Amino acid sequence: MPEANLEEYLRERVVDPKAAPDDFGASQPFVDNGCGPISPDRYYSREWMEKERALLWPKVWNWACRDEDIPEPGDYVQFEIGRESFVVARGDDGKIRAFYNVCPHRGNRLVDDADGSRPIGFVCRFHNWRFDLDGKNAEVTDRETFRPEALCRNLDLREVRCDTWEGFVFINMDDEARPLIEQIGPLAEHAAPYRIADMRIMRRVQAVWESNWKIGVDGFNEAYHVHSIHPQILPVFNDYHAQIDLFPNGMSRMTTKFAHQSPRMEHEGLNPVLRAMMEEVGLDPDSFEGRMEDVRPAIQKAKRERADRLGIDYSRFTDNQLTDDWNYDIFPNIQMGIHPEGISMLYFRPHPSDPRKFIFDVIVMMHPQDNPDILPPAYMGLPEGWDISGKEPAQIEVIDWEEGGLGELFDQDASLFRDVQRGVESQSYEGAILSEQEQRIGHFHAELERYLGMR
Repeated sequence: MPEANLEEYLRERVVDPKAAPDDFGASQPFVDNGCGPISPDRYYSREWMEKERALLWPKVWNWACRDEDIPEPGDYVQFEIGRESFVVARGDDGKIRAFYNVCPHRGNRLVDDADGSRPIGFVCRFHNWRFDLDGKNAEVTDRETFRPEALCRNLDLREVRCDTWEGFVFINMDDEARPLIEQIGPLAEHAAPYRIADMRIMRRVQAVWESNWKIGVDGFNEAYHVHSIHPQILPVFNDYHAQIDLFPNGMSRMTTKFAHQSPRMEHEGLNPVLRAMMEEVGLDPDSFEGRMEDVRPAIQKAKRERADRLGIDYSRFTDNQLTDDWNYDIFPNIQMGIHPEGISMLYFRPHPSDPRKFIFDVIVMMHPQDNPDILPPAYMGLPEGWDISGKEPAQIEVIDWEEGGLGELFDQDASLFRDVQRGVESQSYEGAILSEQEQRIGHFHAELERYLGMR
């Protein structure tokens, strides 16, 4: 790979230099969050964990479920973030509401299953107090045995703010928090062509990883590690020239060219992985006469022509959106790689008691398809023959990361993050030093520190 200075690198990583300033894909103005070091204690300290529990998680919008998970009145899911648990339910009026999963009588959790349906409302199994779907207390067992003053306080379930965006249901414990749409930021407008509300979850795999949740967020917020940990994707992934855009409220985006060989590799014609990507969209690599740099635009053109034949509307997408990974980081713990075919979503939640672990969900969403000619691209990570009709709800697959099951790339990351966790706790380690390839990490931690009152 030829040497370049920093100014040249920053210029060359722009995916579409001709984009107008108001185009979705335009490179954003520089935001200087510094280059470190980032204090290591935030990755293992219980004091940090408790600060986040008090000042972060109650103040941000947390994704709880999809609208499709609770289609009928009485349907509910249980959602957990840290040590808090919530019930998100659809009422008789069709409205979605969320409540702390706590009976106001003696503190028992109302539900202990992940989801279900209770059309007549919720009954606490401790003493049979009953609550309607709107959270109102409907019955106090043996009410006559309570003094009036004991029952003078609010006996309803404690409700939390609930809002939706593109079929995603979010909850917020803070009545004063900014609206959901502000936390979503520019993604709300950028995502419009993808019709995310019409997508369905096709697969959701969950595992507990052996590191702090922020090590997970940091790791997936940069492509700098790809050449070392995931060299197998370099033939079709330009890891070096990833465009990084930083937005308000901790939001960021990394746009990376797919169907474009990494400059870290030698150019020796069409590599086997590029050839496979061409065949996936109906191109014959043996008769292709262009250079390696011509493959990406050729695939973009082929995808557009194929969509026209299949009756799929790609008219609202730019050519770059047809091939590249537009990866958005929604502060604090959601990352979405969005494509016309679907979304690869990563969700990082803190472990309820151990700062050295986190709950990791990998969620694949697509537009439901019955047409056998429409197959999910390989990068969506669905096993061969996977049902993408969307007719049956996807159940959460809970796996042990050490036994694999998330796919080769994620398995590599799981092992790496465990070792990173061990390393950051060394007394020799003084904190992360960030390159310009890691700007999203600095942006994330700057926003985190603002929530914790450190900035």
